[in-house]
Amino acid sequence: MLLLGCLYNGELCMSCNESERLALVKFKAGLQDPHQLLSSWEGDDCCTWTGVHCDNETWHVVSLDLQYHHLYHGLSNGGRLSGEINPSLLSLKHLNHLDLSSNHFKGIEIPSFIGSLTGLSYLNLSNAGFIGRVPPQLGNLTSLIFLDLNSFYSMHDLHVDDNLQWLSSLSSLQYLDMSGVNLAKVSSDSLFHSVNMLPALSVLILPNCHLHWPQTSSSSSSPYLNLSNSLTTIDLSNNQINSTFPLWLTNSSRLVYLDLCTMKPIPPLPEAIGHMKSLEVIQLGFNDFVGQLPTSIRDLCNLHTLDFSFNNLSEETSTLSRIFSGCAGDTIETLNLRNTNLKGELSGWLGMLKAITTLDLSKNSLYGSVPTSIGNLSNLKVLGIDYNSLGGVISEQHLANLSSLDSLSMSYNPLIVNISKDWVPPFHLQEIAFVSCQLGPEFPAWLRTQKDYSMLDLSNTGITGSLPDWFWDLSHSIALLDLSNNQITGTVPNSLKLTSSSLINLSSNKFEGPLPSLPPQVAYVDLSDNSFSGDLLPILGETLTTLGHLYLSNNLLNGTLPESICNLQMAQVIDISNNFISGELPGCWQNLFFLVALTLANNKISGEIPASLGSLKLIEVLHLGNNNLSGEIPLPLRNCKILVTLDLGGNNLSGNIPAWIGERMPLLRILRLRSNMLQGDIPEELFNLASLQILDLADNNLSGVIPQSFCNLSAMQLANEARQSILDGFQGQAITSVGNYSILGYTDSLSVVTKGMELQYSKTLEFVTSIDLSNNRLSGEIPQQIGNLHGIQNLNLSGNHLIGGIPDSIGELVSLESFDLSRNELSGKIPTSISFLTSLSHLNLSYNNLWGRIPTGNQLQTLDDPSIYIGNRDLCGPPSTVKCGDNETLAFSGEGDDSDENETLWLLFGGAVGYALGLWAVFICLLIKEAWRNSYFDLVDYMHKK
Repeated sequence: MLLLGCLYNGELCMSCNESERLALVKFKAGLQDPHQLLSSWEGDDCCTWTGVHCDNETWHVVSLDLQYHHLYHGLSNGGRLSGEINPSLLSLKHLNHLDLSSNHFKGIEIPSFIGSLTGLSYLNLSNAGFIGRVPPQLGNLTSLIFLDLNSFYSMHDLHVDDNLQWLSSLSSLQYLDMSGVNLAKVSSDSLFHSVNMLPALSVLILPNCHLHWPQTSSSSSSPYLNLSNSLTTIDLSNNQINSTFPLWLTNSSRLVYLDLCTMKPIPPLPEAIGHMKSLEVIQLGFNDFVGQLPTSIRDLCNLHTLDFSFNNLSEETSTLSRIFSGCAGDTIETLNLRNTNLKGELSGWLGMLKAITTLDLSKNSLYGSVPTSIGNLSNLKVLGIDYNSLGGVISEQHLANLSSLDSLSMSYNPLIVNISKDWVPPFHLQEIAFVSCQLGPEFPAWLRTQKDYSMLDLSNTGITGSLPDWFWDLSHSIALLDLSNNQITGTVPNSLKLTSSSLINLSSNKFEGPLPSLPPQVAYVDLSDNSFSGDLLPILGETLTTLGHLYLSNNLLNGTLPESICNLQMAQVIDISNNFISGELPGCWQNLFFLVALTLANNKISGEIPASLGSLKLIEVLHLGNNNLSGEIPLPLRNCKILVTLDLGGNNLSGNIPAWIGERMPLLRILRLRSNMLQGDIPEELFNLASLQILDLADNNLSGVIPQSFCNLSAMQLANEARQSILDGFQGQAITSVGNYSILGYTDSLSVVTKGMELQYSKTLEFVTSIDLSNNRLSGEIPQQIGNLHGIQNLNLSGNHLIGGIPDSIGELVSLESFDLSRNELSGKIPTSISFLTSLSHLNLSYNNLWGRIPTGNQLQTLDDPSIYIGNRDLCGPPSTVKCGDNETLAFSGEGDDSDENETLWLLFGGAVGYALGLWAVFICLLIKEAWRNSYFDLVDYMHKK
């Protein structure tokens, strides 16, 4: 039944079929539509509803396009359609186009009844959140021309059983995209057999599908596609073929687009690739190719994109001259040889790239100067030559003709950029990067002409002095601004007009004055290592809903930490260390659910540690050291179960060390509680922390004995152990990046007292192993099992009341570099095994009750300061001034003093010879004189009777 609709030019016009309208109403009833994307689905004429298209003559619904991006029309990203797919769609008998892509039907399978919509020629279910098995009923859609099941953004939630036979029924299919669908159970023979049954197939897209086929020595026995069909596009990227390069690909004369990135075929690349005359795009990046590029590429006269990035080609630039001297040099528009171990100079071949628009030669071994002929590449839009060894001067002549240039990156080359202040470039750049080039000392004046750029990275470029006034007004759309590691002075405007900025890095300069207020959309801010002063309100008083990283360390900031810090609800890292912040910590930390690292060390913060810090379930790093905090370590901190670093040292904390630190924080690698007023015994539970590599409990009032379990610390038992970065897992959580900046790029740091001094460790912190229990009231003996700690580098037990001897097992600490037992009550001899510590560079055994000869040899020969043994009255021998007596037991010491060793040997030899000669003299006398012999044996008999 047709509904009467309207009058148009005096004639009746038709509206949609009533049964189809009711079917759509039922379909909508099963959906969840939080943003009212289908708000127009009201009234009688469904042909006017959003996403519904009807035939102009029959008024039957022929198309249902509910792709999210076609519906939301600029609304905020979110509120996608979800819910159930109602079978009422089966009433749309004339439907030939169905698009449900980019919605969120998470948790449901693709309905099998879709296979009954046999009139469909177009079906798009891509990235709609479907899970489970791809229904084989889709094989009933014999009229299907376009099928898109791409599930890339819900990787491998969709899968296909071991049989793909249903695919071969789609004889009209021209376009097939199954990106991210798990095909691991499908044999390569089954896959290619099904695809070979699709004579009209033009586009085949199967990346990230867990495709595999066995390694074979003969290409004839490998699975292959029959390229006699109409295939023009093949994308098999991000699969592991474990085979040689599929030579059957080279049989195609129609193939236009080939993407085998990250497939890791076994090299080499065949020269036969030059037979594929229709090729326009070759994507072979991120593989393990070794060797040279096939020179036959020179004959691909339609080629406009060539990507061999991230391979180990070990190519000489002379080969590129041979390749681009052919017709490929006239057509190539995009050339990506990034990180391919390319060697040589730029001159001699760049000029051959007559049509080049995108050129990326970054991260190679290029050297020499940048030829001025680069300025002849008038179509060039993107130039990336960073991370090479290119030198010389870049002048206006290099850039004067590049009117199309959009992105320029020359970072990490020893280049000098010498451009006149008055030069007006012919281009308007979107991305500008000269990191670690020489641009200074003045800020480049020619940048004044570059407006509305999205990225400016001039870090470490030798710029000094203040920025020109016009700089801050150049670009309101900038996403990344990095001027770090220069000597820039002056102030920053109170209100930055960089409304689109995601990343601002002004660290390691000489900026001063108050902090600026920040753009509302900023995600990463680093103003550390400057001279900013005043309070935190310009930043923390703002509503910054996207701020993930905030670095304000090493400035002159004062005032208190306001409660508004807890409004940074997306914050992952907050570092305000090394300032003059005072007052108490706020108690609202439970609002910062995503916080992973909080660093407030080296300030003047007072009061107790707030219990709300225990609500930070994702916290991995907590630095509150060197403040004026008091009270006990709060019990709720035990809920921070994935802490890696806990630094509460340098405060006025009291009470006992909680045993739950060792019970509830299994991932802890750094525990620093030094310089507090903690008392009681050291909990044995601490020594069950298998990952602990730095334990600093020095300068407290701890008593009792050193637990025997002291030697159970697994992380210190293996010498030369390869360790992960302190926050390896944390950095792996990064989901966003801007340019080369990971949004989770935090690096932990810590000061460690070792070798008699305080050293700051940052990038090498992961390699440090240390135990410091000094300056407490510990008693008892040093556990003999201490020798198990083969990987420990720093051991300080000084300033206690330890008794007994130094364990012989000390010689097993093969990694030990600093060893301090001074100011104890140790007695006995110094074990000779101490000379086996070949890495030892700092030793202090002073002020104990040790006696005997001081061992020598090996590394001990370099430790010739007598003060390291002072206060032991009965020690003798070098380097002390006390000589050892004749009856002094001599200490064996490996490679000891040669004179002492010879003296000992002669003494022993002389005694043995004297004893033998004396005994034989008695025997000879008894043999010669009979009267003496008789008297001797009479005496023996008499003594025996007595």
